[in-house]
Amino acid sequence: MDFTGFKKTWEDRRKRKPYLIALLLALLYITDIFFISGFLGMRFGIAGTVIHEMILAGMGIGVFLIFRGKLRVIFPFKKPEWVKIAGTLVLWLGTYLFTNWIVVIMSYFFPEQVMGAGEGINDLIANIPVLPGLFVIAVTPAICEEIAFRGALLSCFRGAKSKWMGIIIVSLFFGACHGSVWRMIPTAVLGIAMGYILLETENMLYNMLFHFVNNAVPILLLGVMTKLIDVFGGLDVWEMADSVENVRIPLASVGMEMAYAGAAPILIYIGIYLLHRGQPGYDKGMFPPEKKKLMLILIAVGIGLKMAGDFLLYISVGLEAAGAMRSIY
Repeated sequence: MDFTGFKKTWEDRRKRKPYLIALLLALLYITDIFFISGFLGMRFGIAGTVIHEMILAGMGIGVFLIFRGKLRVIFPFKKPEWVKIAGTLVLWLGTYLFTNWIVVIMSYFFPEQVMGAGEGINDLIANIPVLPGLFVIAVTPAICEEIAFRGALLSCFRGAKSKWMGIIIVSLFFGACHGSVWRMIPTAVLGIAMGYILLETENMLYNMLFHFVNNAVPILLLGVMTKLIDVFGGLDVWEMADSVENVRIPLASVGMEMAYAGAAPILIYIGIYLLHRGQPGYDKGMFPPEKKKLMLILIAVGIGLKMAGDFLLYISVGLEAAGAMRSIY
């Protein structure tokens, strides 16, 4: 990727010092996320969440207005292309399968801590209808958090020799800002994918789309579950969630998610290809002969995860059957 446009934003390093600006942004974001947002939530309820997100984006834009940064470079927006939209969605699916497996593993070993880490967002979803929920939990963060983290903060590292340094630093900080070590790891992985998308496409619409879909899918699934329960009767969905909150995640679930994660490597590869299709190195088709070795590695990793997941699933079923037999005899 050509970083010339980004480097021009920091032509006078003696005056602007991008890493010091990154520190300033980090301190402002911490103040908003861990202090201002709590006050706004108590004072304005759900509307306070939207205000807090807008303040977060405003901080990112405001700092660069003060330091005369080139906003079109720091926050790049272009007309989206359908192939890159498809690439973003496929890359999200692959990343989601992988991060979901991470969450299930953590839930298996630390069920109470992981369940507790999601209580705040679960309470928010429980008390808001689907459409307003999409706006508060999916649309607003997708715009405001991407402006703040992938736009403003990541731009401070765009002059670095390696793009991955900035992507990883910003993603770890992004994960830490979610307030729990149990949410930090999967959120940081998602942040890495979003940072990569921005630097490769130079268009914030795609990483915003990635963020929106990631937040919207659970809300939509929950809405569907709630409607089905209303139609067919039965327990309230949140009563069902409370009833299993302290139950240990079964080994079978870990195996199933690991098997699903087997599709992640090839999905991520396809997503990356679609983001770059037609560019040098990606102009010979999705599976060119020179990438045969890479494809074999990805397929081997995927098959390995699938087989390991199936093995855990069979082990879990066997243990349950052995336990049932022991109780009978």
